[in-house]
Amino acid sequence: MEPMISRYGMFSTIALLLIAPTIVMAQERAAIDSLAQTAESGSLEDFIINEYEETWRSHDAKRLADFFAEDADMIFGIQPRIVGRAAIETSWDLYFSRIDSGRAVSISIDSIRNLSPRIALLNVHTTTGGTHSETNEELPSRKARGTWVVTRVGGDWKIAALRIHSPVGEQRLGPGTDD
Repeated sequence: MEPMISRYGMFSTIALLLIAPTIVMAQERAAIDSLAQTAESGSLEDFIINEYEETWRSHDAKRLADFFAEDADMIFGIQPRIVGRAAIETSWDLYFSRIDSGRAVSISIDSIRNLSPRIALLNVHTTTGGTHSETNEELPSRKARGTWVVTRVGGDWKIAALRIHSPVGEQRLGPGTDD
C-alpha cells in the first residue's frame, strides 16, 4: 500500500515553496540595506582615513593594535606573518621605536568590496612621509599598496588581515629606519 499525502501536508509543502523565495529575498534586502547604511555613513572610510591614520601618526602601538581583531594577522612584504593583537602591538612598537617621531602615514582607499554586511575587502595605497622631528626637513616618502580584510565586531570595524606589499624600485617600502 502506497503512503498517501494528507491535504494538510500537501498544502504545507505548497505554502513553503511559495513563501521560501520571499523569505530569502527579505534577508538579501536586509543585507543590502545594511551595506547601504554603512556606505552612507562613511564609517568604514572614517575608520581608515581618520581614526587609523591619526592613531598611526601618534606612534602609539597599543592604540594601533586595538584596531585589529584579537586573532588578526599582518604581513609586510616578505616578512614573517604576525599573528594576534599582542604580537601586532609588539611589531608596531618595534617599528615606531626605529623611525622618527615626525613620520606619518597617508592611506588612500582604491576600492572597497563588501563581502557581507560585516566583512569588507579593501585595496589601499599607503605613503609614509612627514617631517623630521628635530630638523623639520621632509622625510623621504615610502609607498606601498595593500589589501585589508575588515570585519564589524559589535558596532566597530576591526582589521582581521592586513597585507602590505612594496613596489619595486626607489619608492619601495624601506626597512623602517630613519637613520
